[in-house]
Amino acid sequence: MHLAWNHTGTFFDEPQVWYVARVKNLGHGNASVALDGRALDKTGTIVGSNQAVLPNIPAGASFDYFGYLGGGGALDTKLTGTPSTVQVVEAKNAFGQAGAVDEPMLKTGELVLKQGHDDTNTNAAYSYNLTVKVINSTHDTVAGGVTQQVVLYDATGSVVGGDTGSSDNVPDNLPTGMSYREAWTGIPAVAKAVRAVYTVWPG
Repeated sequence: MHLAWNHTGTFFDEPQVWYVARVKNLGHGNASVALDGRALDKTGTIVGSNQAVLPNIPAGASFDYFGYLGGGGALDTKLTGTPSTVQVVEAKNAFGQAGAVDEPMLKTGELVLKQGHDDTNTNAAYSYNLTVKVINSTHDTVAGGVTQQVVLYDATGSVVGGDTGSSDNVPDNLPTGMSYREAWTGIPAVAKAVRAVYTVWPG
C-alpha cells in the first residue's frame, strides 16, 4: 500500500484533503485490507484522520482507493490544523474485519464520462459527469445500499480527481444478475481528465 496522489483544496469553503491509496493484492485469492488515512501538519501532528475497509481485491490486481479528510459539509469533520502531508498505512485488525471482510466489487460496464458544468462545492477547476451500468455479479441479493467511488485520470495515467460516497440510485433490493444505471454529476478534478474508473461494492 502506498500513497499514489493527494491534493488539498476546499469543500464548502473549508480545507479538505483528497487522497488515493494504491493497494496491490500479492496473494493467490481475493483479499481485503483496512487502511488508516492521516493528514499531518508540518510538525508531523495529525490534523485529520479516517479508517476504511476496502472491498475484496482480486489476486494480483491493484486497486486505487479514493478518500478524503476534512471539509465543510454537514457530515464532515473539520481539520484541526493546516495539512502539509498525507500518510496512508495498513490498519491492523480494524473493526475485527481487516483481511476477512466479504465485500466483492460489483461488475460495471458502459461507462460514459463527460465534462460537466456542475458546482462541485469545491475549488477544483474541472467538473465531470458519468453514467455507468452496474450488475449484481455476486451470489446474493444486494440490499441495504452500496459504497461507490470514482477516480479520474489524465492522459498520462496520473490521478487528477475523484469522489466517493453512497449511491442514491441503487434499488432497495438488487437480485443476482440484475443491473441498474448509475448517474453521477459534479465529480471534481484539478486538471483535465480523460478516463474514469468507477468501483462499487455492497455496504
